[in-house]
Amino acid sequence: MRVACVLISHLRAKVELRRQPHLRDRPAVIVDRSAGKPVVVDALPAATGVAAGMTLEEALSRRPDTIVLEAEEPAYRRVFEQALTALQGVSDRVEGEGLGTAYAGLDGLEALHGGEAALVRALREAIPRDLAPRIGVAEGKFPACVAARTSRGPEAVAVPEEAGAFLAPRAIDLLPVSRETIEGLLRFGLHTMGAVAAMRLELLIDQFGNEGRLAWELCQGIDERPLVPLATEEAVVERIALPFASTSLELMLAGVDTLLKRAFARPVVRGRYASRAELACLLHGAPPWEKAFHFRREVGSREAASSTIRRQLEDDHPEAPVEELVLELAGLGEGAGEQMGLFRDVREGRERRLAEVERQLQARLASGPALYRMAAIAPWHPAPEMRVLQVPLDPAGGDAMRPLALPTPVAVEEGPEGQPVAVRLEREWERVARIEDRWSFDLWWLPAPLNRAYYRVSRADGRQVTIFRDQREERWYQQAC
Repeated sequence: MRVACVLISHLRAKVELRRQPHLRDRPAVIVDRSAGKPVVVDALPAATGVAAGMTLEEALSRRPDTIVLEAEEPAYRRVFEQALTALQGVSDRVEGEGLGTAYAGLDGLEALHGGEAALVRALREAIPRDLAPRIGVAEGKFPACVAARTSRGPEAVAVPEEAGAFLAPRAIDLLPVSRETIEGLLRFGLHTMGAVAAMRLELLIDQFGNEGRLAWELCQGIDERPLVPLATEEAVVERIALPFASTSLELMLAGVDTLLKRAFARPVVRGRYASRAELACLLHGAPPWEKAFHFRREVGSREAASSTIRRQLEDDHPEAPVEELVLELAGLGEGAGEQMGLFRDVREGRERRLAEVERQLQARLASGPALYRMAAIAPWHPAPEMRVLQVPLDPAGGDAMRPLALPTPVAVEEGPEGQPVAVRLEREWERVARIEDRWSFDLWWLPAPLNRAYYRVSRADGRQVTIFRDQREERWYQQAC
């Protein structure tokens, strides 16, 4: 069985450098605290002298200037899963083994690519260049993996027909056996695979049992373990850019509801149930935030999924402003179904009728979304256009979430102290009879800072209008309220 091992070493560090390129020349370590005691799981290239497996205390004692990064395993797994998907575009037999190690079957595919060298090159080009994969090719997964680990450049390492001779000088630390077995072999003075291969098989079995047999066979270059292709799982992905970056939980929930509505409207999802959802938030000035949601019972509707996701997001959500949402609905299956109620859901019937009206209006007007629902995002916000959004009822409405009460540019004549004395409305100048009220705010901390001076003024006919001066742009706007 001809196999290529595609090894992405230091995957966690490469993902962090992708997200935070300014750390390239800085000593930084990635720490996992899930087991209680913080342990280093990877280190960036500049953190010399620090290795995975060290405690954080030990790492800091060696490099006091080390920057500590918290491990974000969902983000690393997502990148690796994307790499596996890319490899599946080249080989129909791809297996993932731990984070960063993948195997691809080569048998029967050489002719499609013009030879094994071209096939291996296609595997390499399927992986993003910044992940810098190393590739080994052999008859069996273990020798291919060892070959990938010995690779130091872009070229793949091919194991010769006599795999045992290739493996003989390699350290036994590469064997996929328990640490106890490795330490036992070292106590017997067996430091290389060649030394293990020279032992009598019976002695290794007596001492180490089945792991002794496995170690001996692998060191001989014998690896009959099958390649287990990844199970294909159906999933749908939807994304939406929010009208403005915000920390408002209600804005985020409105976006999630829109994505769920789109996902469940997909033909591939209708009548089926999902077992989980994954949400990724692209943040302003911060690394992406990700969270997985597992449903106790498979869900077959937007309302059921939204209830679970909303409840969990209320307890755990991003602190930085959210710019874009990406939702993946996964684990699609026929499901066990739900018992139908005796009475029809009134809200479901109302939404069905509204959807039918929406379709008729679109057909008659030959336009995009016709009906919208109003979603209160931040009623307390001083900028009126950030208080309420209109969200299309039609799931195919695209990124049509948009704010209401958007300000429009207006020409204003200023007095000696900067106050408005005349406003040009409907192509005619109107004198300001009286300033009824004035207020201002400076939201300098927002991703798009707002610094406005508002005036509610009366015209000569008694009608009132609200205008403001954008202190950053030095321009005047009329505010719809």
